[in-house]
Amino acid sequence: MNSPTKRKEMMNRLLKELVVKTVLAMIQEGTSITMDNVAARCGVSKGTLYNYFKNKKDLLNYIHETVIIPIKKGSNKIFEKNIPPMEKIYGFVGNVFNFQKEYPLYFKFIQSQRSAAEAVTERMDVIILPLVNVCREGMRLGQFVDVDPYVMAAMIFGTVVGPLESMTYRETELRDLEKLKQEIVRFLDKCILKEQERSL
Repeated sequence: MNSPTKRKEMMNRLLKELVVKTVLAMIQEGTSITMDNVAARCGVSKGTLYNYFKNKKDLLNYIHETVIIPIKKGSNKIFEKNIPPMEKIYGFVGNVFNFQKEYPLYFKFIQSQRSAAEAVTERMDVIILPLVNVCREGMRLGQFVDVDPYVMAAMIFGTVVGPLESMTYRETELRDLEKLKQEIVRFLDKCILKEQERSL
């Protein structure tokens, strides 16, 4: 590969990284995300931005994919580990809460930007179906209560992500994320584990 091509690829990558950081900062500030605003904050023309993204939806999809990839990879690594099924679920809870700490307003933002169909498809592919396999494993080992694994996986997802998605609707601000995480883990233990496993 010649030097001008390498330079162009590097510039493309750097601009896209800048766009991601800029949009995430704008989300945290509550600034309106428009192509004009993003271009201005990145110090490029709107035309330059359109060289990389067809429109705002394309830009936001890119941001979402870039941000969500670490969650996907992190969850997949946890789900594939050779550890007990409940440890995989605890790992998933930790992964989601680490994401929330890093991007506290992201769940609220993404709710307003993605269609219900996109959200359901992504949730099924990225989280629910791998959780179904973890639930089946826990049931096969006799550690989890015996219910439809799809029901259990959806319940786990809702129990972990639901409180984070609803944070902006609370009457009072939630300050202690660690306490919330521990309450979720305690609730999951009671709902998922068979009685004899809970006492261990």
